[in-house]
Amino acid sequence: MIIGYFDLIVIGILFFLNIKFWKNKFDLFDIKVGIVASIILFGIVLPFFSIIFELELVKSSSGEWMDNFEIMYTIFRFPLYWVIGIIQLMLIRIHYKKVKAELN
Repeated sequence: MIIGYFDLIVIGILFFLNIKFWKNKFDLFDIKVGIVASIILFGIVLPFFSIIFELELVKSSSGEWMDNFEIMYTIFRFPLYWVIGIIQLMLIRIHYKKVKAELN
């Protein structure tokens, strides 16, 4: 599976947090911190944990893998999270422009 259980949980949490984010008024500093956190999380941290979780799931369900082709799909977790991160950054930017316009 290209999207595993861990990924579905992360996407669900992200969806919930985006709803909370749009309903609340944040100052510009909080939005900038959110941008940096999104880059770090979706660039490195979440894809890495997703790969670890998926490899442990494969190991527990079918034992040790014989060759790298059985688990090669896990490398696509990085581009998957990069796309989700780019979408998230676009949503933060839209909200940033909205808040900035309200402050002026």
